[in-house]
Amino acid sequence: MLGALAAVVGSGGAVAVAQSGPGVGSSGTGTVGPATTVTATSTTPAPARSRGGTAAEQTHPSVLPRTGDAHTRFTASLTLADGPGHSGVLATDYRLQLSAARKNIARRCLPEALTNIDSGSANQVVRIPLVGPAAGWCTGRYTLTVFLRRGPYCPAPAPGQPPPPCPEFATQELAVGDANFVVTDRR
Repeated sequence: MLGALAAVVGSGGAVAVAQSGPGVGSSGTGTVGPATTVTATSTTPAPARSRGGTAAEQTHPSVLPRTGDAHTRFTASLTLADGPGHSGVLATDYRLQLSAARKNIARRCLPEALTNIDSGSANQVVRIPLVGPAAGWCTGRYTLTVFLRRGPYCPAPAPGQPPPPCPEFATQELAVGDANFVVTDRR
């Protein structure tokens, strides 16, 4: 069974997700499905990053408006290729990363870490507000990158029971879409 799952994960195949329950997902923290709490453990493997998934895995993100100023409220929109959650021992979620074009951009110019997308269904359009830093966005070009993560799902132990064995295969993280927006100094 694990060999088949590793083959599906390694080939970037889609996995239907319909189950929820407490445990550790591919992100290690957060939730894996509706009302499913997970916690990080030292056994959560580091994701193996790969650029670009298959055409079927692309999320086609966009950010509107495309241009704004320091206090503009930007909104990202993307289409989920796979439904986040878990099926058997395989957990799926999406991680969003926001970066600036300049190497030495001040920390105050980047917002807090974006929330993982850990619930939804395949082909669902998701909209995420990109709330700027407290001091406002700095001028420059920003890139939103969407990562699809698949990895082991480790169920939480029953009360008073030792933890069940956790599947041992690496988490796969694929970059499945980029979108840009620009902040200008409009005065």
